[in-house]
Amino acid sequence: DNDDDDEDAPTVRRTITMYANGFLVDDGPYRRLDDPANADFLTSLARGQTPSELRGDGNGGNITVGLIDKRKEDYIETFRNFSGEGNTLRSGNDATVDGTATTTTTDIFDPSSLPSPEANTSDSSDITSIAVRMLDGSRKILKISCNGTLEQLAALAVQASNTTIDQPFRIIAGYPPIPLLDPIATITQAGLQGSQIQLQKL
Repeated sequence: DNDDDDEDAPTVRRTITMYANGFLVDDGPYRRLDDPANADFLTSLARGQTPSELRGDGNGGNITVGLIDKRKEDYIETFRNFSGEGNTLRSGNDATVDGTATTTTTDIFDPSSLPSPEANTSDSSDITSIAVRMLDGSRKILKISCNGTLEQLAALAVQASNTTIDQPFRIIAGYPPIPLLDPIATITQAGLQGSQIQLQKL
């Protein structure tokens, strides 16, 4: 009888809607990709895992997570109630709080501002191979130190490309594929050792 009870455990259905710069969980509030508070959630998605905050809703039953891909669309909020003090609207990558400029993370890699690829191989320890689907559809295997950054990985990809890459692009990884947000994160921090990534046109 206990087995029957387990089989009859309710299934919790959650829906994640991905937009160009953020996402929704069910009908919850809009959550930005560059908000550090969402980093663990996005990392779990990139690794094909159910985020821990959703697993906690299972109550012993099953959890089904659906994904709606609207990453070609910007989220449009039809109503927002601003209250309290110190709230500011911001756009782009820079925000000003109390007169102090702060920089947020970005998922855009600009070939004109990437570091020199030669710096990637200066540390020969802990080298890993990463499969890269290039902008032209070709596939390359790049070797980089686990201590190398995503910026350096992007520079290697630009150097290895069969065609000239002179326009900004994103790097996406995981399933479902999501953009990598921190250009100065190391390969280890991003969990990319031995992984597959894809360059994506803007």
